[in-house]
Amino acid sequence: MAAEPGEIADKLLSRQILNEQVVIGRTESGIPFALEDRCPHRFAPLSIGRVVGENLQCGYHGAEFDQTGKCVNVPGQSTAPANACVRSFPVVEKQGYIWIWMGNPELAHDLSSIPACFYRSDDPAWDGGYGHFESLNVNFNLINDNLFDITHAEYVHPESFGAEEMRIYRNSEPGDAYVDQKTTYTVDEREIVFRMQSLNMTGGPFYRWMVATSMGKDEYVDPIDLDMEVSWAAPTFTAFLLNARPAGQPREQGVQVSNMHAITPATEYTSHYFYRSVKDYGPPELIEPFMQGVKAIFEQDKPLLEAQQLRVGEIDLFNQKPVSFAGDMLQQQARRINSRLLEAESA
Repeated sequence: MAAEPGEIADKLLSRQILNEQVVIGRTESGIPFALEDRCPHRFAPLSIGRVVGENLQCGYHGAEFDQTGKCVNVPGQSTAPANACVRSFPVVEKQGYIWIWMGNPELAHDLSSIPACFYRSDDPAWDGGYGHFESLNVNFNLINDNLFDITHAEYVHPESFGAEEMRIYRNSEPGDAYVDQKTTYTVDEREIVFRMQSLNMTGGPFYRWMVATSMGKDEYVDPIDLDMEVSWAAPTFTAFLLNARPAGQPREQGVQVSNMHAITPATEYTSHYFYRSVKDYGPPELIEPFMQGVKAIFEQDKPLLEAQQLRVGEIDLFNQKPVSFAGDMLQQQARRINSRLLEAESA
């Protein structure tokens, strides 16, 4: 994941991805592009330039580059030097985001690594907003681990997602059905899905807020039923689907929220953390308080993760033999999947 569409709506964006500084933008006809953010002439950042038609013009000496990175115009010259070019990166706009391919351009035609579980992001039946943390000082693995670790919500997010019902994550078994007070999971070659159900519960405040606002009320104090489905796609994509309703009502009558998370490494120890939160109910006026609440929740993870990274240091967490609790199994599975994919790619 490279950018939110709004980030390049009317400006150029410079972003470090996998140690490469990239400029991302749109041509005047609306086509997204990504180029190495360094002019080959005097190495000025191309991101301080501007879009001219279908080209990117350097803000230092006016050289223009097309979407392939080739210099097509130098003011005052009849031709541009043949070696005046920058690397271009294939990009595609899909599921409400700009996606980039940093590897061999000839392999960029395969879109299967864009997670299918993000389909609600641009589904018109769902509304919500965007957010991200730029250059979070955390290795992507620790953020991935955190998204699997539902039990931390009781202590890090007690006024929103967290309550004692999150402990049922530790009571897991293989399967794809919703089972009250249990977590069921399936593990595939590139994907992990787990489901949690808690019926007739008090519930964390956020779930009660979902039920209350669906009824046009300020609060809802009676017991609720909650289903949670979490889909993880390698290497760094996680989508939560929450279904909350008054206790005893069928799932089909519940209201739903989906939180989608994506981590793009900037460097080995910094990451861009994107999130998209949408819901399938409520008037437009509900979007702003909904997104304010979501932002406040995710901001609670930031200081904890950055502090954890300082203690972990430059040696991978799992190479330091950490103690494991019940409930750590799926994040370990995800790490194994990513390790296999990395080994296959490196070969």
